[in-house]
Amino acid sequence: MNIQYHREHELAFLERRQMDMTRFSRRTWLALSFLLIGSMAVIALAASPFEEWEQSAHANKELAVHEATVENRGPLTAHCARCHAQQGYALYAEQLKNGDPGWLKGPEGENASPDYMAEIGLNEADVEPVTCTACHQEGNFRLRFDGNTPMLAAGFAAQGVGSGAVCMTCHNTRNGRVTWDAEAANSHSAPHRSAQADVIMGKNAFFVNDVGDNASPHAAFAGDSCATCHLQLGTNGHAFEVGEDVCASCHGENLDIRYAQAPFGELLDSLKGAVATNALALTDQIATMNLWDPETDEFTETEVDGASFVKLDEILSIHGQSSFKFVDGDGNAFYSELRDIKNADGEPVYALDDPTVKATWNYLLVKYDGSKGVHNPAYAREVLIATMDALK
Repeated sequence: MNIQYHREHELAFLERRQMDMTRFSRRTWLALSFLLIGSMAVIALAASPFEEWEQSAHANKELAVHEATVENRGPLTAHCARCHAQQGYALYAEQLKNGDPGWLKGPEGENASPDYMAEIGLNEADVEPVTCTACHQEGNFRLRFDGNTPMLAAGFAAQGVGSGAVCMTCHNTRNGRVTWDAEAANSHSAPHRSAQADVIMGKNAFFVNDVGDNASPHAAFAGDSCATCHLQLGTNGHAFEVGEDVCASCHGENLDIRYAQAPFGELLDSLKGAVATNALALTDQIATMNLWDPETDEFTETEVDGASFVKLDEILSIHGQSSFKFVDGDGNAFYSELRDIKNADGEPVYALDDPTVKATWNYLLVKYDGSKGVHNPAYAREVLIATMDALK
């Protein structure tokens, strides 16, 4: 019902009741009038799901243009557009249902070409961000996934997670399955920045056995997992925001989300310090780095004096690769992907069998989950502590 409808019926009601006002005291009638007017105001102020969505990261058209168009990503659009554009995700969802969590495919089953992707709208003029019809099917508007996920790009499937299943199809590390006790990492890749599904389901960390069911109660017993707290109990519907008091909805009015997050912030800092200690112990071997400029997003192969580095200032991902930001004694910053930090023989200083590489993955996994442990407290804590132990 629209606001005009409510106003017309309110006026009719007032006219019908005018002759009977003597039945009410003036105070009672005024109270009723304020109640009705207040109800109309609430209706007028209520945001629609579309207005909520407009405030979310899903509505970021600039991000869609940058990440999911052939002009900016070329052949890599088949990778990034899976989750950064409506056109890409609608195609990807059908692939997932058919057991293919890989890159977007063309009509013949081959990796989608730039020409094909441009035709389906993955170009700067036509690309759409993650709109309603990304997550919801056109026509019946049902969720594309509900209850269970198919095999995800992170190498596992989530079962019994309600409507949060659709969230998990993109909010995962998207780098295949990690073998928790592997002697060496498969690559220097970093987890994708939206690593929530891996953490809430207890998957894809080194040093912690994840073969069994490590799913958080927030995934297994909260009804719709992600959607329960971020949509149903959230502060702004389809903006998917949670307030500091969201935990109180289930755990009691005195539990503030900050109480749960504070210890994990400390553990993350401790792990960063442990990684820094190991990383700095090898900097005297560093001879060259493919330095990344965060202002221009360009790389330059450069000879460096690694012995001058005094601080590991940041652990981050650059173009999907685990990376370090070192600082020298003069305050100069040196950004590089780990695979491009090399010794005089041209070999990576941080080899794949170095625990520092696996520890960097784990650090970023918990960091990029974004909840500071709240999604799966027991698993996140175990990962951080086991990683620090592995670095000793």
